[in-house]
Amino acid sequence: MTNRVEKKLDLVVIGSGLAGTAATCFATARGLSVVQVSATSGELAFASGLLDLLEVYPLDEKKHWDNPWEGLEALIAGSPRHPFAKIGIERIRKAIEKFTRFAAEAGFPYRGYADRNVRIPTAAGTVKPTFRVPESMWWGALALDRRLPALVIDFEGMKDFNAKLMAEMLRRQWPLLRAKRFPFPSKLTGDDRSVPVLADAMETAATVRGIADLVAPHIEGCQALGVPAILGIRSTAAIIAALEERLGVHVFEIPTMPPAITGFRMREAFEKSLTELGAEILRGRLALSARIDDGKCTGIVTGRNEWRETFEPEGVILATGRFLGGGLTAGRTEIRENLFGLPVAQPKDRESWHRENFLDERGHPANEAGIEIDSDFRPLGPDGRAAFENVFAAGSILAHQNWVRTKSGGGLAVATAYAAVEAFLKARGESGR
Repeated sequence: MTNRVEKKLDLVVIGSGLAGTAATCFATARGLSVVQVSATSGELAFASGLLDLLEVYPLDEKKHWDNPWEGLEALIAGSPRHPFAKIGIERIRKAIEKFTRFAAEAGFPYRGYADRNVRIPTAAGTVKPTFRVPESMWWGALALDRRLPALVIDFEGMKDFNAKLMAEMLRRQWPLLRAKRFPFPSKLTGDDRSVPVLADAMETAATVRGIADLVAPHIEGCQALGVPAILGIRSTAAIIAALEERLGVHVFEIPTMPPAITGFRMREAFEKSLTELGAEILRGRLALSARIDDGKCTGIVTGRNEWRETFEPEGVILATGRFLGGGLTAGRTEIRENLFGLPVAQPKDRESWHRENFLDERGHPANEAGIEIDSDFRPLGPDGRAAFENVFAAGSILAHQNWVRTKSGGGLAVATAYAAVEAFLKARGESGR
């Protein structure tokens, strides 16, 4: 087994989903030395790029909020154990503002309204409320709201997107939306017409011109053109600008099923920016164990195969997610936290994990399982006190929230990441820096 010398630093962030990435953003912005560790190549690749804040609360009433801030006030008043209630409205606002500013500087700009959710058309022909959308999707929200005459297109052989189905499903809400299918204008190797393959082909000027030439005879009378989210990986803004100039209409992308190109763009933009700011991004690296001394985490052992490396951080942010992210494991009788062995708040027995109806709109009790935290976002131990002086937690691993049903995943990840970083700085006596 090969080992490297132990490395001292300010903060280790464990997890590469939105919460872990946001924590790394906030920490590097505060001048901290950060290592972000993830067992996978990056969970952001599975993100849609949409930034939800809150849409449904309470779940029993299925109350929908057009203004997510008003919904958050109701949630904080009605669910005091929810992580949002430990942050407060003003800090949630600050977190979202700082994160979207960082995203814009990294080359992944967001758009949205000040105090209400955006309604965006999806590939399934549904309308999804969200708080912020990638700039490439913004005109889809505007065109839907204004009921503009528009054309949505797909390409022969695509398996993940059907323009005709989308237009049919949206006909009542968007009667002037038409659909058209075209052959893809560039020659591709093999029969693969998946989203990543088409997005890569879109990086050439010849392909962009080819699509414009195909669409031009069919765009008359339209004010907007919808395309599945395949408009390049690194040059999306330039591709959209080129299509708009050649066609004379607004162009927007439509979110596709994960793994989506939007997630790949987001991951690439953030990793490049964070690396330039000094963060060390380690992918395919397991956090194998934690060294605990006198109530503090003094070391995180990482590795893959037979290779090991130990980091000696002043603080740790646990953002490993729930079951899919690997933060929690469901055994035959209980749900366990995998790295520190932290207690997990969960239903009293396995029979209580799920409701009788699989599609119950309230979700299942197991969906609110997770680790409990104090007001400084430190995980609680068996005695109800902070388990470790310098370990903090963020994201979906936190208990007493159902981000899927409340449609609050992005906001929860970003706000709790901000709170965790600020709590670490507070513990070091640097919160006012």
